[in-house]
Amino acid sequence: MLRPVVAGIFAGLALALGSASPPAAGAGPAAEDARVAWLRDEAVAIRSIDPGDEDFSDLRPLGAALAGARVVVLGEATHGDGATFLAKTRLVRFLHRELGFDVLAFESGFYDCWKAWQRIEAGEDPELAFRQSVFSVWTLSAQVQPLIDHVSASARSERPLVLSGIDPQFTGELSGRFLLGDLTRVAEAVGVPGDRLAERVSGPLANLVEGRYELGELPEPAARAALLEALADLRERLLRDGGSVPDRGFWLRFLESTRDNAVASWSRDWNRPVLESPEEYAVRERLMGEQLAWLARERFPGRKIVVWMHSGHAARGLAGVEVPSPVHARLYRTLQPAGAVAHAALGNELYTVGVLAYQGRFATVFRDRPEELLRPTEGSLEDLLHRTGLAHAFLDLRRSGRAPEWLRAPLIARPIGYKEMRARWHEVFDGVVFLDRMEVSERMSEGVPTDHSSD
Repeated sequence: MLRPVVAGIFAGLALALGSASPPAAGAGPAAEDARVAWLRDEAVAIRSIDPGDEDFSDLRPLGAALAGARVVVLGEATHGDGATFLAKTRLVRFLHRELGFDVLAFESGFYDCWKAWQRIEAGEDPELAFRQSVFSVWTLSAQVQPLIDHVSASARSERPLVLSGIDPQFTGELSGRFLLGDLTRVAEAVGVPGDRLAERVSGPLANLVEGRYELGELPEPAARAALLEALADLRERLLRDGGSVPDRGFWLRFLESTRDNAVASWSRDWNRPVLESPEEYAVRERLMGEQLAWLARERFPGRKIVVWMHSGHAARGLAGVEVPSPVHARLYRTLQPAGAVAHAALGNELYTVGVLAYQGRFATVFRDRPEELLRPTEGSLEDLLHRTGLAHAFLDLRRSGRAPEWLRAPLIARPIGYKEMRARWHEVFDGVVFLDRMEVSERMSEGVPTDHSSD
């Protein structure tokens, strides 16, 4: 199954396509020197971002910042940040091995990742199942291979790192191969003939699974209505008669999410920029946030979850962010990103981490020409962290009451799409990882088995 690379995974990137920079910070040299000194003393120096470095002594101080957090969200400024992928993989391994996190939730298909783990538990090759479910902007990246290796190795251990997903979109080949059959079995379990359900939903469901709506191909109105009616009927029957259906809670959540995603996907004009359809854009954010909260509360109660997603989705709030682009400024005033939706449900159990970079290049595995990071504005958070001399660092923003006034005030940074914006960053993220140099996400060499559709 080949799905077009149009919006889907890249929606988060569109959050920060501003043009001009905000006004300069305006602090004098003496004040900036004091800021640099404070950051040098208070930020946690990270010795290495090599996923193979298993001496986690440099990361153990993060335990104090994450105390009480049961869901840790690791963001990325773009989906082409190779150094970030390495750093996040090492953080995932640390969280899994030393802090008890045993669920990995990806910004990838809610159904696809659920099906992948079901197949892994049934004996499927974990590496193949991962590649068949997670967005290929990650699975094709050379810097993500150590993460796939870790998930695969842990799957057969006493403490597996369970793969899960939060995205209402369909992101891998597993949905194309198994979803219709799974739905018909659920229908039969609550008294709906499977062939009758398949006849009603197969066409419009395939349109959603294959992402054909992104090319302007829509089912006929009657077919769309038939799918929505079938999903609603199946959900009602599950609520009434489905007490013995395996994974009943998952299917209830799936049916609601797929209904809302279908309506939003079919009502959008895909020839227009995503930000010109803010109502439909907001649906995916809401559903990802709700699904993350559902995982924490319903599917994995009491367990610790680490989340891999774009920083634009991870933000706890964007309303106070000053961004030059009028289009983005309007969106930010009203948009509730997934992180905000999840935070409303989970409170301080959720800890969100943005990523900053001072210099280097970035590009996804689908781009031939990398983009160079521009030099940050003097006095910006990246500039100040660069001047500490730390190659990699972690800065806890949650305990902002202990931070100096300048760090609690509006400050220029570029954690979303590498476009400068200004905010009280402790209101947007709970912490940030700083990487002095970014590198592109490199496409893995030919010959490594992918067996996976593009997104």
